Parts: sequence; structure tokens; C-alpha cells
Amino acid sequence: MIIDAHMHVGLEGYDASTIVRAMDRKGVAQSWLLTWDEINPPLPGLVMELPIDSVLEACASYPDRLIPFYAPDPSSKKLNEEFDLFACKGIRGFGELKVSLKWEDPLVEKYLDVVQTHRMALIFHMENPRLQYVQEKEGLFQWVLERLMNDKYNGISRYYISRFAETTGILKRKIKKSQVNFPGILFDFSSLEKRIRQFPGVRFIGHGPDFWNGISASQHPKFIHQKGSYSNFGIIDRLLEEYDNLYCDISGTSGFNALNRDQSQARRFLLKHESKILYGTDNTSFPLLELLRSLKLGEEQLESILHKNALRLLE
Repeated sequence: MIIDAHMHVGLEGYDASTIVRAMDRKGVAQSWLLTWDEINPPLPGLVMELPIDSVLEACASYPDRLIPFYAPDPSSKKLNEEFDLFACKGIRGFGELKVSLKWEDPLVEKYLDVVQTHRMALIFHMENPRLQYVQEKEGLFQWVLERLMNDKYNGISRYYISRFAETTGILKRKIKKSQVNFPGILFDFSSLEKRIRQFPGVRFIGHGPDFWNGISASQHPKFIHQKGSYSNFGIIDRLLEEYDNLYCDISGTSGFNALNRDQSQARRFLLKHESKILYGTDNTSFPLLELLRSLKLGEEQLESILHKNALRLLE
């Protein structure tokens, strides 16, 4: 049995039937469908609305295959009512929490207090602050520069263009004029650890580039998703070891990259934390199942990652 613990309806062209067909091809029995709700994003162009109504509609069409999750924005004025309403409508967990707040924010504390009363799992995204390049006007040069300065080539192009621009007046002024601050998403591990201790009844499930970059102790500013082999595990290894209520899902570019960049270390990590790790795809087509099977985990460990841990978190 396989459970995909991180999927979205409406992302990358996936409607409910597309999701189920993809599940059938991969032998996935159930998928968790997550929302993305951010009321006042700092950069609206980076947000894709993934509403709860679409999730509930999809799950109603395939009630045995699709499991609804929901994470309202912590700044909502009707937070308690929204939690209660959609808990009554059958949501099984909270996710994906993906908002430009810090863990230390009082809004997040209030949010976690409500989550704890419902005794459900919470899937959250972590992403570092950065300077985001925003196009001033249309045009091929602007479009190419926007791609190179933001997400193209895993951040490598941004790193070298920024270094080169420091030596050239015109390009330097152009880049600085078009860059705006992106404040990050729940990125502070120190404050996360405090919240994990503060709310032992919340089962936190970590995900996203900043979370998974924490698999290694050393990191380079060149990369969005860290690359290459490493000798020592990073912060998430310690947090998973010390806190019973922290879990993680291996979905998306970040999860696949974290396991694929150093497969020997990935095997050690998975064996060490097999009871805390959930399989998921986040609407990507990475060969994650093939990677997991190639790492030659024990059958029991593989079953925990592929479905047993997810089932336990739905209890």
C-alpha cells in the first residue's frame, strides 16, 4: 500500500481525475489533498490559490482515494470558525501551512493552539528569505533576467550574476532597482523548535526547501536546493531525534533532492527516522518510488515510509 501525503488539486494541471489516474499508474491507494491559503502575500505573483472548496469537491468525487486537508491563513479574522466548520466537513488534517510569517509570530502561536485542540497533524512549508527579482516591464531580456535571477538553474545563475553585477555599474543598478524583499516562510529553526516543545499535541510535518536543506550541516549560498555529498547531518536530524511530535514528508523538488544528492547518507537518514517520514510527491514526477526502492531499505522500514506512518497520523 502507498499513501501520497502531499498532493494538490489545481496545481500543474491536476484535477481530481488526473490525480486518480496518476495514482493508479503508481499504485498509490490514497492521496492527501492540501490547500494553500494566504490572505495578504508579500509578493502575490508567487502564490497560487489552492482553495478548500476545490479539495472538498475532489474528495467527494473519490471519497475512498482522496483525503482532505486544510490550512487557513493564521491572519484570518474567523480562524476558530473556519477550523470548526471544516473539521465538521471532514478534513483529516491541517495543511499546507505556507505563509510569510515567522514561527515566533503571535498569530502562529494562536494558530497552533487551535490546531492542538483538534488533535490533527499539521503540514508546513519552510523557505528562506531572499531578494526576488520582479520584472519592471514586458520584454525578452526582462523575462530572461527574471528567470535567471529567481529560480532558474537552482539559484546558480542568480549567484554568479549577482557577483558579476557588483563589478558593473549599470547592471548592478538595474538589478538592485528591480529586487524586492521576500520575507521567507516559517524559516526559523530555532523558533520552530520552541513551538514543537510548546505544543506537544501538534504533530508537525516539515516540508520545503529550507526544511530539507537542513538534512546537511553545511550549506552554500549558491544553491536553492543544496547539492552534493556531505559528512554530517544537519538540524532536522537532531529535531526528528529529540521530538516525538515532529515528522517530515519527502515530497517535491526539495525532498527528492535531499535524498538523491547523497544516497549513502539518505539511506542512513531514512533508516534512522523511518517512523517519522512520509512519502509524498507534491504534484511532481520525480522517480521517488524508484529511488526509495533502490536504497534497499528493509521491507518494514519501506512500508512505514510508504503508508504506515501516514495512517498513524490520521488516527
